[in-house]
Amino acid sequence: MQGPPSSRTLTVTDPRASRLLLDPDEFYFFEPFLAQEVTITQAAALLGCRPNSLLARVRRMLACGLLEVTREVPRAGRAIKVYRSVAEVFFVHKSPSPITEHGAWVRSRARLLQTGVQFAHSQPTRVSGDRIYRDEHGVVNHTAAVSPAENHDPLCPDEPAVFTASHDAVYLDFEEAKRFQRDLDALMGRYKTIGGGQRYLVWLNLVPLPAEASPLDREF
Repeated sequence: MQGPPSSRTLTVTDPRASRLLLDPDEFYFFEPFLAQEVTITQAAALLGCRPNSLLARVRRMLACGLLEVTREVPRAGRAIKVYRSVAEVFFVHKSPSPITEHGAWVRSRARLLQTGVQFAHSQPTRVSGDRIYRDEHGVVNHTAAVSPAENHDPLCPDEPAVFTASHDAVYLDFEEAKRFQRDLDALMGRYKTIGGGQRYLVWLNLVPLPAEASPLDREF
C-alpha cells in the first residue's frame, strides 16, 4: 500500500457518491481506499470481510466516480487490479436533511458501542447484577453492582477499562458549555494518538437541549 503522491480535492456532486461518503455503514468499506493504493484482497483484510463480498461495493464506488484503477499487477492468469480513491480530499455540500445523516452516524456508533459493551462484559469482572435506586440527592441511579449493598467500581485496577455515563439535566451557561467543549476536545486529543494494542471506542457527546425537552432527572 502506498500513500498519496499529491493532494487532490474533489467536490462531490453525484448523489450516489454523496450518500456513500456520508453514510457511516457505506463509508466503512470505502475508507481503506482513501488516499492509498490497495487491492481488493488487501482492503478486505483491513475490513475483516471476504474479498468476494467487497467486490460488489467496489464496483459501485467505481460507478459513482469515487474509485479508480491506478495500475494492474501482472501474474499468471488475470492481473491484479490496484484501486485508489480519485482524490485525497472530498468535499460534500451540506445535506438539506442533516438530521437524517447524523441519525445514521449515531445508529452506526450505537451498534459499535453495543459490540464493545458485550465484549467488555465477556471479560472477568466482579459485576453480579444491577442496583436501581434513588440516591440522597434525589437522582435515580441504574448502575452495575457487586451485591445488593455495593455498587461496582469500574476504576478498580483489575476491572476492564470501560466508562459509560450520561446525564440529561446538566445546566450550564454558554461560556461554561464552551469551556466543557474545549476540555472534552483536549481530552480526546490527548489519548486518540497514543497508539496501543487494544482498540477502544470513545464516544463523547455534549449537546444543548431545547426548552421543551423535559429533563428525566436520571443518570446512567
